[in-house]
Amino acid sequence: MDIAALAFVTLAAASVASSLPSAQEEPMSATVIGSQNELLSSGAAALQEGRTDLGIRLTLEGLKLPSSAHDLAAGHANLCAGYVLVRLYADALTHCDTAIGLDPSNWRAYNNRAAVYSALGLYEQALADVEAGLKLSPNSATLHKSLGIIRENQNVTKRRIRRRAA
Repeated sequence: MDIAALAFVTLAAASVASSLPSAQEEPMSATVIGSQNELLSSGAAALQEGRTDLGIRLTLEGLKLPSSAHDLAAGHANLCAGYVLVRLYADALTHCDTAIGLDPSNWRAYNNRAAVYSALGLYEQALADVEAGLKLSPNSATLHKSLGIIRENQNVTKRRIRRRAA
């Protein structure tokens, strides 16, 4: 596995984990899905455990139930991350856009969309999303890690292009 692929997997995995309830560095922005929508909660847990197909399926079912805009946005952000992990980037992008539309203050959705853009080689868009996330959560270790990964992917791509041109 080349460094760009390894870095991208790390970015996607960080995105999934960061969108789940925890006592991480940004407790005020943590996505908390309570027992009101058990399918969204179970989907998030499955994604965190690496059971991506199950997590996607449960989250899709959970999104069919009445939920707050915040929970719906979190569900779409989690779906985005799940679809990134299975490399369905068009689906991932749709869910990230929906999440941001529902809750533009969810920095995790910007981070997840940056993972999509990075996977597609759209580094400027990826960097713009990480910067948007950092405006919302300037101390996020996840976003700072993503920023470094995207820059490294961008540099690797530039080096490959230069080698091919030489």
